[in-house]
Amino acid sequence: MSVPQARCYIHIGLPKTGTSYLQGVFWRSLSALKAQDVEMLPSRRADHFQTALQLRGLLRDFDLEEAHHALTRLADDTRRVTARTVLMSQEALAPSTPDQIAVLLDILDGYEVHVLVTARDLGRQVPSAWQQRIQARHAYTFSEFLDAVVDRAPLAEDFWVNQDLMDVLARWGTHVPAERIHLVTNPPSGSSTDLLLERVCGVLQIDASELTTEVPSSNISLGYAQAELLRRVNLALGDRFPHPRAGYGRLGKEYLANRVLRPQAGRRPIMPTRLRPWCESLSEEWIKALSEGGFDIVGDLDELRPRDSAFGARAEEISEQEVMDAAVAALATVLELRDVELEERARLRETVRRLRGRDGAGPHGPGGSPAPRSLPSRVLRRAGRLLRRSRGPR
Repeated sequence: MSVPQARCYIHIGLPKTGTSYLQGVFWRSLSALKAQDVEMLPSRRADHFQTALQLRGLLRDFDLEEAHHALTRLADDTRRVTARTVLMSQEALAPSTPDQIAVLLDILDGYEVHVLVTARDLGRQVPSAWQQRIQARHAYTFSEFLDAVVDRAPLAEDFWVNQDLMDVLARWGTHVPAERIHLVTNPPSGSSTDLLLERVCGVLQIDASELTTEVPSSNISLGYAQAELLRRVNLALGDRFPHPRAGYGRLGKEYLANRVLRPQAGRRPIMPTRLRPWCESLSEEWIKALSEGGFDIVGDLDELRPRDSAFGARAEEISEQEVMDAAVAALATVLELRDVELEERARLRETVRRLRGRDGAGPHGPGGSPAPRSLPSRVLRRAGRLLRRSRGPR
């Protein structure tokens, strides 16, 4: 009797379809996955993103040296992993070209490759994609982005290479048969996040109830006023921090967007009513093509139809007062965070001072005996690292 071929599920997004939540669950559930004969491939979380960057030729001089060897490490991991099911999850893989996909599948030779695609209705995807691009250092207005998306203008090229569902499926379908492409629809707004996880786990043939579902919220969209404020900051930066992976990601996204602006919440950007006919027409085209494409559909294609709540007559309008209120609240939060950082820095300085014997004890312990050095040296190194991190944005 022949042994069943090991399977590799490649979850390619689409971006903004619950990918961060799903990845958080999987990486916090490694033991539970292992118990069900499932492992992550590559085995390091950072390697999933770095694999996508190297595969797509997006690495730059400022990227970590290790990123330039991600595909080599992936090949090494395929020889070490013993699970019958492996999972790769990175939404940056969605825009891969057929030639790039062929390179990846060549590394995964020996696995029965399946592609897992999570999809959400355009009514939610388009506004979410705009604010996400603002967090990636772009500076075009919501209206400019909307018009570019509808016209498929160059400004929206990155949106469509990531979000044109049928195009993404066609590119991956050049190498993976339709019956091994699993399309999981995102439940409507207000649904339990567990429902999306259960659908994905159904594809992976694993028990979702055994996984750790309490994960930190991440990649949550900004409110409209908060995104508009960040857009204006991006303009004001000029040539400073020009790339998300060269400084801006740490300061603009992680600090200003995630820590300062996101907690404000605020009304979310939604689609203007003027674009409802376009949005609904394209959605119907996709639903028809999906129903006839031979794909494994998990969920309900009706969930890809935008809901009434996705549209508003004055959706593109934003007042100066809204932006001003967001800016004032942001400055107050920056002061609060800076105060916490300075207090932590002072505590760390005191810890370092005491461990270095600056309190008068000197390098020796009681009675002149040598003080143990191994523990303090480790603590000192860690305290030094924490001290540097506590300095906040500069």
